[in-house]
Amino acid sequence: MTFDVADLVDGLDDPEAEWCDPDEPTFDTIFEGNWLPRYPMAGDRKDGPKYRMSREKALTKAYIEANPLCLQSLTIVDHDGGRADEIVGLTGLPAPSYIPMNPHTKNGHIVYAWKTPIVLTDAARRAPVNLLARIEQGLNNVLGGDIAYAGTFTKNPMHQEHLPLWGPATALYDLADLAGPLQRLKALPRRATSQREQRDLLQNSLTGRNCALFDMERKWAYTRVRDYTDRAEWDEVAFAYAWDRNEAVIGPAFTAGPMSHAEVGVISRSVSGWTWKKIPRTFSEEQARRGRLGGKVVTEAKREANRKRATKVDRELAKVIL
Repeated sequence: MTFDVADLVDGLDDPEAEWCDPDEPTFDTIFEGNWLPRYPMAGDRKDGPKYRMSREKALTKAYIEANPLCLQSLTIVDHDGGRADEIVGLTGLPAPSYIPMNPHTKNGHIVYAWKTPIVLTDAARRAPVNLLARIEQGLNNVLGGDIAYAGTFTKNPMHQEHLPLWGPATALYDLADLAGPLQRLKALPRRATSQREQRDLLQNSLTGRNCALFDMERKWAYTRVRDYTDRAEWDEVAFAYAWDRNEAVIGPAFTAGPMSHAEVGVISRSVSGWTWKKIPRTFSEEQARRGRLGGKVVTEAKREANRKRATKVDRELAKVIL
């Protein structure tokens, strides 16, 4: 899907209108409460090494980890088109929470903060994650996001290297707050009806990779979990399948490439844990599984039946001997 911002600006009287009332509190007053990594990775250079450190020390670095592994509290669009300070006003989207910007090039990270962080690994509640992926795709399309942006690190708005443009302190959003405007702009991808369509529609969404891998693994796991009796073995097999799909399917299908080992791990554990608890084997499936094992598994019921048969034989032999 392509989206031309120029289509939106015709008829706008003031495309550079301010999106923050100077008399209202700004987002810098609540930034640290919405930036959630407890022990973040951070570094001084965009392409340089990053190390884990305390939050206090991380805030002295130019680049910081954006979100915890399993949560998303900040959704970030990496705008490299030299219009980070004005493009939101051109489109008519809600005011960003903040934009840490390169003061020379006007490139920057356009950041929206969520009122309630979205849990990316909850196997029982995937609807919010799926909608988040569609919103990410729409924001990237509308705001000219860099499709190669990995999303792990972001410009630290508190660092002197970046020029921060702070939105209002009220710029905390629910998913519907951004889904609605994107829908009106006809920029919100429709719900996919197949896994292939999902990958095509969300190829520029970081969370889209999460959704695609989760759906592939859960459909595989529904029938395979009943082949295992050891939880540790099942977790290992499930991760191996997820990693294979990540390398073979997710990497080529999404512009950001495959997910990291840690990201695949949390998705796989979510699926394997949920299926292990929720999808027990039926009696016929258990019998078939034991049959495939060639009778190597002897149940307690079978042992009891064998003991009864042995006792009966012993009694018959006793009658003969006596």
